[in-house]
Amino acid sequence: MMSTRPRRTLADLLGDDLPAGIVALPEEHRQDLADALRDARRRQSAALAEAGEAGLRHVPALLRGAVRKAVGL
Repeated sequence: MMSTRPRRTLADLLGDDLPAGIVALPEEHRQDLADALRDARRRQSAALAEAGEAGLRHVPALLRGAVRKAVGL
């Protein structure tokens, strides 16, 4: 399912101060980098959430809700 939101550019993701070598790339290649960065961030976020949940298995069941809330899971 395609998102209706406009694709964010590399400058949107990293800020306006891109290195000159990146700025010199064609827009298509900068967008490819932006897509790759967005995908990497999604994978990282999923991996961190999975690690957080795995870590909670070491917390007693009665405390898991409070620990989740405290650490923002």
